[in-house]
Amino acid sequence: MKLIQFLKSKTFWANAIIAVVVLLLLFWGLNVGLKNFTRHGENVKVPDLSGLSYNESIEKLAELDLVGEILDTAEFNTSYPRNSIIDQYPYAGSMVKVGRSIRLTVNPEKARKIELPQLIEKTKRRAIYDLESKGFVVGALSYVPYIGKDVVVEMKVSGKKVLPGEKFEKGTKVDLVLGEGLGDQKIIMPYLRFLSLEKTKELLLAYSLNLGSVGYDPDLIDTASALVYKQYPNPSLKPVINPGAEVDIWLTDDYTKIPNDSLLYQPTIVDTTDTNDSIYP
Repeated sequence: MKLIQFLKSKTFWANAIIAVVVLLLLFWGLNVGLKNFTRHGENVKVPDLSGLSYNESIEKLAELDLVGEILDTAEFNTSYPRNSIIDQYPYAGSMVKVGRSIRLTVNPEKARKIELPQLIEKTKRRAIYDLESKGFVVGALSYVPYIGKDVVVEMKVSGKKVLPGEKFEKGTKVDLVLGEGLGDQKIIMPYLRFLSLEKTKELLLAYSLNLGSVGYDPDLIDTASALVYKQYPNPSLKPVINPGAEVDIWLTDDYTKIPNDSLLYQPTIVDTTDTNDSIYP
């Protein structure tokens, strides 16, 4: 009887209500605390890690409660620093939940070494093709007396003579020593205006010329869209320059500064796709 009377008393119900409220508050507090601790359901934007070192990328991801893991070590890429990030998944700008693993592709510490191809007695065009297809970079062109015009006489790396079969890192710059041919030959100076820096390098190589100094318009804003607006020597219709000579250029992204005089020149089109092994062009 006393138990029934107690269950009906105001004291019991007051204590029961207080206990329920305390339990509800405790449950709510634990739930909020757990969400704040785990950041449950929160999304963050994946940062751009391209070009950062592996350690820098791990630190940057940790600041956002993300985890970095190496997915793969790629073929050495000369456009990125050694041991830097060259690719990632999910990609930069993606929205992911905190705690997500970001897979990283890392540029190797050392480039794979590859054999220098046999270029002696090959034409300049074939030599350039063979070097670039192997992963080398064509450096400076120089000329020496030799009966075969534009024929490879010697190869150099860092100023030292090298031989076919020697191994160098991918991306190594190889200079070519070419034959002058018969007589004191001169070539026309090609028209370079309106060309990008990369296209200028390609055209100069095709004409057996070297890129000299590269100047920039003082008002230049965007180097990626810059084009040649001035060159020295100036373009010509007659042979005026020796093979192997250096050509200076200046770049601008203000195309109104580029003289619109292309109709005054009709440069010879040079076919750079020929890979004929003949020592004579």
